[in-house]
Amino acid sequence: MPRALIHSAVLFCLLLVASVPSLAREDVTTVLTGTPAFIPETRIVVGLLTTGVLALAVFLALTARRIAKRVVAVNRELQQKMIELRQAGEGLSRLAAIVESSDDAIIGKSLDGTIVSWNPGAERIYGYAPEDLIGKPISVLVPPDHTDEVPQILDKVRRGERVDHFETVRMRHDGTRLDVSLTISPIKDATGKITGASTVARDITERKEAWEALRQSQERYGDLVEHSEALIFTHDLEGKLLSVNRAMVRHLGYEQAEELVGRKLSDFLASDVLSLFDAYLERLLKEGHAYGFMRALTRSGEERILEYHNSLRTKGLATPIVSGIANDVTERMRAERALEKRTRRMHALRAMSLEITRELDLKILPSLITRKAASLVGAVSGALYLWDETAKVLLTQTVYSSGEWTRGRSLRLGEEIPGIVAQRREGMIVNDYWSSPYASSLALERAGFTAVIAEPLLYHDQLVGVLTVNNEGTWQSFTEEDRDLLGLLAVEAAVAIENARLFSDLSDSKRRLEELYELGVAMQEHRTLQAGLDLILRGAQTVLGFDRMNILLADPDGTRLRAVASLGVEEPLEQIQVPVGPEGGGIAKAFLERKDIVWEGAGPVPEEWRLAHPYSEIKAFRSRCFAIVPLIVRGAAIGVLGADNKASQKAIPSETIHLLKTFAAQAAITIDDARLYEEVMSRGEGLKRSAPA
Repeated sequence: MPRALIHSAVLFCLLLVASVPSLAREDVTTVLTGTPAFIPETRIVVGLLTTGVLALAVFLALTARRIAKRVVAVNRELQQKMIELRQAGEGLSRLAAIVESSDDAIIGKSLDGTIVSWNPGAERIYGYAPEDLIGKPISVLVPPDHTDEVPQILDKVRRGERVDHFETVRMRHDGTRLDVSLTISPIKDATGKITGASTVARDITERKEAWEALRQSQERYGDLVEHSEALIFTHDLEGKLLSVNRAMVRHLGYEQAEELVGRKLSDFLASDVLSLFDAYLERLLKEGHAYGFMRALTRSGEERILEYHNSLRTKGLATPIVSGIANDVTERMRAERALEKRTRRMHALRAMSLEITRELDLKILPSLITRKAASLVGAVSGALYLWDETAKVLLTQTVYSSGEWTRGRSLRLGEEIPGIVAQRREGMIVNDYWSSPYASSLALERAGFTAVIAEPLLYHDQLVGVLTVNNEGTWQSFTEEDRDLLGLLAVEAAVAIENARLFSDLSDSKRRLEELYELGVAMQEHRTLQAGLDLILRGAQTVLGFDRMNILLADPDGTRLRAVASLGVEEPLEQIQVPVGPEGGGIAKAFLERKDIVWEGAGPVPEEWRLAHPYSEIKAFRSRCFAIVPLIVRGAAIGVLGADNKASQKAIPSETIHLLKTFAAQAAITIDDARLYEEVMSRGEGLKRSAPA
């Protein structure tokens, strides 16, 4: 029964009960008076009507209240639904905005692959407007070589499967291909039925290109590491090798990287530096890097010097490692030591040359030269032979720490090592004297040496003697460097001997020789080439009295002689030059034939000595009284020294020519020393620049 009806019935009963008291009063009256009470019908009807009206009113009130409550609940539910719909609408708006503003292509399609939606991102990526593709099959975007992908993807969608980050290739409107990453998801209706698919496509062309560039870079880096001449490796914190490149395998004398990987780096160090390995590891952990030199042993036991720069790597690594790079500097270190040794010997040579130049006593000079020569190459024994032009033999002038059997001996040209050197006019080294064809029976019987080095003493291409050094007492072998040094000393020795001879033979020229001596001493001081040549010209002019002087040197290719120093001439140096050939006249002839040319003005200059035009117009060469002397270093002409008396027209005596040749020899030595010194210094600077910072 409805709750409202029940409520009405209850109310009606209550009204009836309420009317009982009045009826009861009527019953009491009847009892007391004995007169039956009379109740009018109208009152009964009115009471019933009143009761019904009241019941109806209550019923209506209760019903209205119930309806009001329901209306309130429905209204509240409606408001909640409106809020949800509004939120859903906002969500859809945001989703639509995201789709519209996305840089990715977001495409909706039916289960048969027909395109049904196309966002601006798709238009930017593929180049198609929405009206161009909506209603068209998705295969329009697929290259011919990828057409089998569409059916496979649609099959997965129909099964409710999702395709994530599928990398493939698609076509733009202009026909170009692009790399894309696709994510395809099924679209379901309210009942859960699959009605289509959404595709999110991202253009990964740049990413692919970047990855490809990175891959190529890594390949190039790997190729660089593998083919680098530097030793590149990694090891763990205990020193165990993790990787090595080919250069390290090769330098250590192995064939495969596997022979090194897994072994400790200390396994390849020299035994006397093993104790430093733990300190090296500690420095890496403390400072993050270590550099220096290590002495490594190859598989065959050869010791190599490696310069290393190693660093600790921790970023992005679960376990720190040490990356290292090393260079084999064995040869560089040897070269540096050799250069240092050569520099010391050059300084020693300069000091010896100065001491020899100062000695003018022919009784003392030969012994001094021999002793200094042996000391220069680290030996303790030698001999000096002087050439006797009259007898055509080499005479033993002095011996140093050699047996008495060597004294007083004379040798002809081509006889034994000194005679062969004198004949050939060039030095030689014999490190196997006992088995060489140059050994004499007397030397084999009495000598206590096994190696000999010898150099000719040449003064202006004329034989003065032979200087020899042997290894008696040291048993060393001689090198080409020893020969070069001895050759330089031999040049100085020849000049010193001739100076001493002049000093002793030409008493009437004592003043000029003293000036020559002072000049020789001054030339031993370190100065630039230009300053040295200028000093020689001034000294020659003072001693010999020439009006003008020029020093011309050959170009490196030997085709032209150019002035490098002049005295008493007007033209600048760059204008004073002649070609090496017939056009160069007597200047070129003196250089090519290595002989003196002297003309004292008696008649015209011989035709073969005349300069061709325009060189004949150079004022520095215009004179009828001149001398041209070649500059010779160890048998090779490097230029000429020219002098003339253009203004005074004084004759040039033979004694003056002899002294001029001395100046020429000194000039040649100065030039050669300067060139050699520059070469040594440039090598030293080159080694310094090649050394790592």
